[in-house]
Amino acid sequence: MIWTMPKPDGIDEHEWANNLSEPAPYSGEAPDRSKEAEAIGPDGQVVGKFREILLHAQDLDWADKTLAGLSHKMLWRNDETGASIALVRFKKGAGIPSRHSHASNQFMFCLTGRYTYQPTGLTLTEGSFYWNPRGSLHGPTLAEEDTILLEIYDGPHYPTQPDWYSNADDAR
Repeated sequence: MIWTMPKPDGIDEHEWANNLSEPAPYSGEAPDRSKEAEAIGPDGQVVGKFREILLHAQDLDWADKTLAGLSHKMLWRNDETGASIALVRFKKGAGIPSRHSHASNQFMFCLTGRYTYQPTGLTLTEGSFYWNPRGSLHGPTLAEEDTILLEIYDGPHYPTQPDWYSNADDAR
């Protein structure tokens, strides 16, 4: 779907017409709501060109993952690199069931709740920032309360699909 943002007053027509991003294979909610042009990417696939993007997370639905008690709102994903930004929600008592590592750096900012990394006891609470460097083993985890985290990956999530997901899309 192509969406055109109206040109703001005070911005030159030529600047506005040429003020689009480089073509990129983005997914998540933002591109569906803000793609202003299409182009052919290096591999021949159709990709989008974008301007500034604003999402209101409260307008997005939570999508359940195949791990019970876990859902997300995918805000942005670069399909080429695997990098992503999402809100993730763990219901109280849910968590990641085993030790694992990631194929890229994982960053999380706790918006609400209590989310504990076992066996270390490291607990994210409202306002906590967590960085898990690529390849570092961690977990299992447990949400001691309903918890919402802003989760960012600078590349793909996992080196292989974890066994706690029955759907490969959940591991992206």
